Amino acid sequence: MKPGKIILYIVYLTVTSLILLEIAVRIWGYSDRYIYDPIYEPCPACKDIPYVHKPCLHNARARGLAIIDTDSLGLRSNTTCAEYAPKKKGELRIAITGDSVTFGEGVIDTGLTYVAQLQKILSIKYPDMKIRVFNFGVSAYSVKEMAATAACRMPVLDPDIMIMAIIPEDLNPDRTGTVDKWGYTVHASAQGIADRDSLLKKFLRNIHLTYLIRDIYYRYAGAEKKMEEYPGHAAEYPRSYNYVKNFVTAADAHHARAFVLLLPSLGHKFTEKFKERLTEDHISFLDLSNLIDQFDKKEYMASPFDPHPSAAVHSVIAEKTATFLMQQLMNIYISPSHTR
Repeated sequence: MKPGKIILYIVYLTVTSLILLEIAVRIWGYSDRYIYDPIYEPCPACKDIPYVHKPCLHNARARGLAIIDTDSLGLRSNTTCAEYAPKKKGELRIAITGDSVTFGEGVIDTGLTYVAQLQKILSIKYPDMKIRVFNFGVSAYSVKEMAATAACRMPVLDPDIMIMAIIPEDLNPDRTGTVDKWGYTVHASAQGIADRDSLLKKFLRNIHLTYLIRDIYYRYAGAEKKMEEYPGHAAEYPRSYNYVKNFVTAADAHHARAFVLLLPSLGHKFTEKFKERLTEDHISFLDLSNLIDQFDKKEYMASPFDPHPSAAVHSVIAEKTATFLMQQLMNIYISPSHTR
């Protein structure tokens, strides 16, 4: 066989194999949770926030197979493009910032996220009072972006309570990427043919096989930065903890009560040192990280391939958070003298 025909035959086999592998991965469903619409945009008003959700999205596909609407502020909401009037006397507003867990990655129905369920529980408990809970969660945010959200985005809603909901990985302040010109997130150090606005990267986003190859590479080549040192075992720890304190400072500046919510995560746990530091600094927190032990892995995961908490876990988070808030705060805010 001539060399030219050999080359063509090799190309044919390669292309055919790739197509068959792509079909197999799509049928398998492994990469579905990575596929999403261009739902992000820059946040020029807040220098420490690289991206937020676009406002007024309707039935947009987000990460983790979630189908979302966003309000006029770009928050995940049950109502497309919802706008909010100034807070009325006796109204209680709770603003929660966090990462993909708070956003509800892996939870298809917005009403099943713990943020939405928390509002339902509190509204049932106090039917005579208007209670709103706002979801400022955005995938891949770290404590750095959460602190900036408290200072730059939350005040417009005049919240009474501001909550930072974190998992151990969020204590890496360098985990958050940036956004390309189309509205997809990219790694902050992306460059070359795979730089932020690369057409090749945009094309590969729709190839399901890409995500499987990437995950295999990260897992076995050690390309993914290990997070075992967070929190409390690395030089970055003081910087990370300072963002938590900045969040509390921002809440205080706007006369809101601040709380930290410690959420569960597969594979990582908060150190006792971190929790002791919160206690020493009189930062109120609710530790739900041990919820991971109340579910088997299949029940906990949003899907066989998605390690984010399932809707069932979100339900428990909502119930326990509601109980905590009622015990700690309702005697202050649910009263005739409440005027904020």
